[in-house]
Order: sequence, then structure tokens, then C-alpha cells
Amino acid sequence: MNPHVSKNRSLPRAAVAGLVALIVAGAAGAQCAPGQTNLDVPASTPGSDFEPGADGTLLHRRTGLVWQRCALGQTWNGAGCDGTPDALGWEVALQAAVAHTQQGRSDWRLPNRNELASLIENRCATPALNISIFPDAPAQESWTSSPAVGAAGQAWAVDFATGAVSASPLNQPNAVRLVRGGEAIVD
Repeated sequence: MNPHVSKNRSLPRAAVAGLVALIVAGAAGAQCAPGQTNLDVPASTPGSDFEPGADGTLLHRRTGLVWQRCALGQTWNGAGCDGTPDALGWEVALQAAVAHTQQGRSDWRLPNRNELASLIENRCATPALNISIFPDAPAQESWTSSPAVGAAGQAWAVDFATGAVSASPLNQPNAVRLVRGGEAIVD
């Protein structure tokens, strides 16, 4: 018998639990910020649903929508997002989307409420996004193109810190994530 090999071949319970958590999270395809994973909740945006482009975009295979990996104001560096996200009022965000070009494409737009909410990763918190596909995402509210009907002076925003979708005052400065193409998810 090798004197360097322990007779007790079992791993400590904490090590086994950590290993199981990593395997489950990896199999589910959603990566959350450290300590921000609820393994009792199934992954809602697994990485396998998205095809990354070299230009800092992601094709959502299910819908055909193409998303920016970085918020407006940030720049894709090949592995993550550099810079600080722009914080814009709603009307300025709509105008910025119309004026935006990336890789020669000028058909970018502000997503509607359901499209942006489809990015929420239900098993993650702070941010409530799969960070393997949206690294360096701001854990704050992001604008949608959807006005809050019945709530004058407000539009819908998605809070990527908590995953909440709520009406936000039009003059509130929020982050912006643009989308293009695909089949819009009906608002």
C-alpha cells in the first residue's frame, strides 16, 4: 500500500456539496455571480440558447433576436465589457437606439418589455443574468420600448439586479441594451 494515499477515500461533505453545485450549474448552462445562485430554480437562459458573435453580439437561437452583449456605453473587448453603461432617460434611449450602428448594422432598437424580460436568469441574483453570456452586465434597471399604459409619464424597465419588471418614470436614467432582427416577442 502506498503510504501517501489515505485509507479514508471519502471527501469532506462541504467539498462534495461544492462539487455537486458546480456540476449542476454547469449542466444547467447558466452561470451566476459567485454566491448568487439558487440551484432549486431551473436555468431560464442557458448558454446553449445563445450563439456568440465575434462582434460583441449574441444570437438567441429560440427567437432569432440578436442582442448586444454590452450595455450602451460599454465596449466589447472579446471577453467582457469595458467602460461604464450610459444612463439615459427613456426618450433619449429611444433616440440613441435609432442612431446606433454596430458592425455596419443600423437596425438596432430598444427591446419591448417581454423581449428584455426574456433575458432574466431566474436562478441568478445581482445580476439576474447569465454572466457567461452577459459578462459585466450592469445590475440595474434597463429601459424597454414599452410605455406603461395607464401610468402617465412611465415606461417599463427590467431591473437586472432583482429580475423585476416594473414601470419607471420617463426621466429616470436607466441602462440600455439594444436588440435587432428575429421574431419580436409580442408585448
